[in-house]
Amino acid sequence: MRKEKDALGEVFVPEDKYYGAQTQRAKENFAVGQELFPAEFIRAHALVKKAAALVHCNMGLLDRRLADAIVQAADEVISGKLDEHFPLVIWQSGSGTQFNMNMNEVLANRAIELMSGVLGSKTPVHPNDHVNMSQSTNDTMPTSLHIAAVLTLKNKLLPSLEALSRTFEKKIEEFCKIIKIGRTHLQDATPLTLG
Repeated sequence: MRKEKDALGEVFVPEDKYYGAQTQRAKENFAVGQELFPAEFIRAHALVKKAAALVHCNMGLLDRRLADAIVQAADEVISGKLDEHFPLVIWQSGSGTQFNMNMNEVLANRAIELMSGVLGSKTPVHPNDHVNMSQSTNDTMPTSLHIAAVLTLKNKLLPSLEALSRTFEKKIEEFCKIIKIGRTHLQDATPLTLG
C-alpha cells in the first residue's frame, strides 16, 4: 500500500493501482452493488480527457510534455489496457464526481509513471490541475455518456441488426417455396410463402 493525502487527510491506496486517494475513498464510501462502469463508458471518458489535453496544449495552457503523457495514458485506457484501475460501482452520487476523479487519478498517475515520476506524488502531472483542467464533471460525464451511446450503437447494435437483416434475407430465399396457410382473426386466410 502507498500513503496518499487529499483534502480529507491520509488514505492508503494499493501500490499497484493507478487510482488515488479520492477513488479509494469512493470505493469505501459507495460499496453498494457489484455493477462496475461499462467499458464503453470508461473508454468514452478517456476520449474526452484526451481531447481536453490536446486542446489545452494547442492553446498553450498545458505543457507539451505533460499533454503527450496524458494523451498516451488516455490511449492506453481507450485500448482497454488499464481496465483494472476502474474499480468503482455505478451507484454513487448523481453527477459522477467519483468516477471523473477516478479517471483523472488514473491518467495522472500513468502519465507520472511515463515521465519517470513517483505514483501518487501528483508531480509532474496533477489529476485536477492538468488532467481535469477547465472541466466540470457536470459537463464531462454527460458528454461521455453520449459518446459511449453513439459508439455502442455504431460498434455493437448496428452490426448486430445488419447481421440479423442478412439472416432474414437468407431465410426469405430458403423458405420461398414453402407454402403455408395464413392466419387472421383466429381463422385460415390467404396462403402465402413462409419466406
